[in-house]
Amino acid sequence: MPRKKLTPFKSYEGLHGKNNHVRVTEYMLKHKSYIALPAPAKELYLYLRLWARGRDTVKFAASLASTFGMDSKTFRRARDNLIEYGFIEYLNPHTAKDKKQIGVYQFSHRWYTGKTPELQPFEE
Repeated sequence: MPRKKLTPFKSYEGLHGKNNHVRVTEYMLKHKSYIALPAPAKELYLYLRLWARGRDTVKFAASLASTFGMDSKTFRRARDNLIEYGFIEYLNPHTAKDKKQIGVYQFSHRWYTGKTPELQPFEE
């Protein structure tokens, strides 16, 4: 089957004709859970999705948030909001906190279903 031709980005979307992107549906944008998220949590969610590159799980350290101007306190609060509102699941909270390891997160549909998804092992 031939590969679908990618639509190039518009000039107002950035300097590069081809670039990584993050897919966010209209349903999510209009959902009460997404609307209620604080702005830093929305920003972190987009960066997590970008970092994951289409995978369902992602490794992400608080120090990476500093690359887009988010300090560690804001990162932790935004991460906790994403967990509370059901957008991500924290797969290794005790290990990461106790041993200063990178956090592993899984994207979740709990924000609209109210049910925790089956947790997946992290795939690199």
